[in-house]
Amino acid sequence: MGALLNVDYNDELTRLRVQEIIRYIQRLGLPIKLNKISSDHIADSFYVHYRTPILRESPPSEDEALWYVFMKSYLSSDLYQEINKLSKYNYSISRSASVKLLRAYNSLLSRIERGTVQGLREGDERNMQRLANNQALRQEITNLLRFYMGNVKNIDKIRRSVSKILGEEVGKEVADLLFDVDIDPYRARLAKILESLVKILAEVEPYVEEGAVFERVGIPSGVRHLASFSDLAKVTNLSKAIYLASPTLFAYKLATKSLSVRDVSLDTREKIYMLVDKSGSMFYSIYDGFAMDMTQKITWATALAIALMKHSRKVILRFFDQMVYPQLTNIKDVVKALLRVLPLGGTDITSAVHAAVADSRNMGLRSYKLVLITDGEDDFVSPEVLRQTKSAFREVKAILIGGANSVIESELPTIRIDATNVETLKYILKNI
Repeated sequence: MGALLNVDYNDELTRLRVQEIIRYIQRLGLPIKLNKISSDHIADSFYVHYRTPILRESPPSEDEALWYVFMKSYLSSDLYQEINKLSKYNYSISRSASVKLLRAYNSLLSRIERGTVQGLREGDERNMQRLANNQALRQEITNLLRFYMGNVKNIDKIRRSVSKILGEEVGKEVADLLFDVDIDPYRARLAKILESLVKILAEVEPYVEEGAVFERVGIPSGVRHLASFSDLAKVTNLSKAIYLASPTLFAYKLATKSLSVRDVSLDTREKIYMLVDKSGSMFYSIYDGFAMDMTQKITWATALAIALMKHSRKVILRFFDQMVYPQLTNIKDVVKALLRVLPLGGTDITSAVHAAVADSRNMGLRSYKLVLITDGEDDFVSPEVLRQTKSAFREVKAILIGGANSVIESELPTIRIDATNVETLKYILKNI
């Protein structure tokens, strides 16, 4: 039995979540001695984050005394209050928090075994009174929690700022990723990238207008669901048949806006295919090497991609370095990919452009404009592959960020920028 009153430890869902956490720990290869941590402790570690916990007044048995004191110390900490803002009813964050809490407890067990916790004698881990009065133990628990749980105070602030600019769904995704066990060593760097990204997007937002959609009177271009009651004049024959056969069903479909109507709109928003360099050099700023306070080239390029997605809604993006990464077509996936990419060395622009040409031919993207964004640090770009883009895409442009590349500049219309700020972003948006 665990430390929480509001957990049914025999419930099938509880056992399933315990097994999921065990498999997650094993997949990550974390050095947690699961033979010394009961399944009830694992359940506690998840539900203390997932819902509002109710701690027992005392441990259910002597064997649970150490875990009970550990949990009580955690629940009374400011750190728990910060994490709970993110984890409550959020499965992925609760799972990550559970693993981190178990790592802290596992480390505590190891320190007790080695006799490195002052004032703790053999057998004390079963004595509730001695554990509760041991100041050194409480300090040890606090230190371990801070080390393994990390600094999360800034994550909720970032989540809210991202949500304001890019929507709640993207904000939630950002919080999930920043708290993920896999990226703990990179959290400070990624948080800095996000803060810079949000700042640029907030400043450029007033200059990003969604592309136009025109209505062509009397010329149907497809079928869509009813958007407003003014669309009733355009209902399809199927909708008319429903009205005649079943007025009740027609009324239901009208109320739920699921009636089919003829679409007479023409989407004139520009279609763009983007290749964005994410090699190691793109994680530097133009002026000062590995950027922490200045905008990194990769952040500026991602801000441009998101601004274009807001403008056209028809953007395909592929990151590349030595390899080409999968296509992304929405803002949430672009931000997610940005937080997952690591600054690797090497750039293969030829392979990236070749993949874009293949995509165009296989997917019928001839009406798209290709935009290549790179700092140009590649000495082996194939002129022939660059020339192929002109027959594969309606238009082609290259943007060189703080660099030069004679092959690209001789083969493609190129814009060179020497600063990664809002002004250069607005300039590119106007001239792309």
